[in-house]
Parts: sequence; C-alpha cells; structure tokens
Amino acid sequence: MLALLILYFTFPIYWTFINSIKTLSGVHNFPPTLIPQQTIDPLWQNYVDIWYDRAFNKYTLNSLVIAITTTTIVMTFGTLAGYGFSRFRFPYDDYVFIAILGARLLPPVGMLVPFFSLFGDLNLLDTRISLIVVYTYMNLPLVVWLMRNFFVSIPADLDEAAYIDGATRFQTFKDVILPIARPGIAASAILVFLFSWREFLFALVLTVSEASRTLPIGAVLFVEDVVVVWNYLSAAGFLAMLPALIFVVIFQRHIVSGLTAGAIKG
Repeated sequence: MLALLILYFTFPIYWTFINSIKTLSGVHNFPPTLIPQQTIDPLWQNYVDIWYDRAFNKYTLNSLVIAITTTTIVMTFGTLAGYGFSRFRFPYDDYVFIAILGARLLPPVGMLVPFFSLFGDLNLLDTRISLIVVYTYMNLPLVVWLMRNFFVSIPADLDEAAYIDGATRFQTFKDVILPIARPGIAASAILVFLFSWREFLFALVLTVSEASRTLPIGAVLFVEDVVVVWNYLSAAGFLAMLPALIFVVIFQRHIVSGLTAGAIKG
C-alpha cells in the first residue's frame, strides 16, 4: 500500500521530467513510453531554450523577488500580530481577530475588479508591487492565525520568568519566544512563499509584460493557438515545482511540527 502511495505521488513528477527532455515529436508518440526513446541532445537543451529564448530567466527572477518580499513582509507583521493577540487583551480583541480572518474568506475572484481598479488609479498595473500588495493581503490573515495559535501553545510563564530576570517585552519576544516559535515561523513562511510562487489568477490579470510576469504565466505561454509545446511546458513545470520539492524535503519536520503545535497547548 505504501509503495502504491509513493508511486501515486511521485509518478507525475517523473512524467513531467521525462517529457521535459524529449523532442516535441517524442512527446506525441503513441503509445507513450515510461523510458523516453526520443530525447534531445544535450538533455538539458529544452531548459536552455526556455531560460533564454522564452525569457524564463526574467519570469523566475520576478517570481523570486515577489515571493521573497511578500514572505518577509507577511512574516514580520504576522508574527508580531500573532504574538500580540496571544498575550494582550484589549477591547473587542476577539472581534478584531475575527475581522482579520474574515478578510481572507472573501473569494479571490471577487477581489479581482477592485484590485484592478485600485492599481489602475495608482498607475501600479503591470508591476511587481501590485502582486506583492495582493499576496500580502491574502496571506497575512492566515499567518496571524497560525502564529497566534502557536504562541498560545507556548506557556506565558516563560514571559513572566524573563520579566523577573529584567528583560523588556521586546527582549522577551526576541530572545525567549522567537527561538521556541521557529517551527511555526518556518511552516508559515514556507506556506506564504509557495503561495506567492505559484499564484496564477492575479498574476494573469495584473501583469502583461516580461518586466512583471511571473513563472506560472510564463509557462502558460507555451499553450499556443494551434499547438501545445509540451516539451517546453514540461520543462517549465518541472522548474516551477523545484522550490516546493526542495522546501518539503529540507523543512518537512518544521512544517509538520509547526502546523500541529497550535493544536496542543503546552
């Protein structure tokens, strides 16, 4: 059973890769073969073609800049807000927290026109800034919720002990709480990065030029009017999934512990 599950989840990755090293005619061969018969020479030529001739280097750079900037902004404010909601009480704090979460419940398609009109008025259409603002808006409520639950699971006695030792509120947060919260921070940061890296709808509507297009939009360009360039599309898809694969393999332990820690209060 375990072998079947592994095959089920890994076969699409394998199939994408072998199509990425085939010629276009080789992709269309029938019946398809699990071991490619018609490969290009050299094997990485499809990757070279899309990287330079199809401006994939620019699309990848745009995706990296947008994803890293969004993750930095969201994690900075989301971590601080999550800690604040977990430790401080103020009037209507529960309602404020629900309102923040409620902003994320709006369907993305319902926000397309308002964001498009807003960025049009501000002359920010077809810019990286527009996508960073949208992705920050969409991810910040999730991170506030995740980090609040994680901080709640950390005993408040640790804060009190730090105060007795003479630490300020910020020193307590920086030197005591943050090191304990690293699994939650890592899990949240990875979720934000991957969302920003793969998001398609807003990137399609808000960007039109190579200067701001992201990697998912660049991949769609291989679906042409009369033909789908499957070998290039597969190469683009494999490049796009690499960050997700790397993050999951390296940080799997942090992701699991970070997403489950808030369920149990220590």
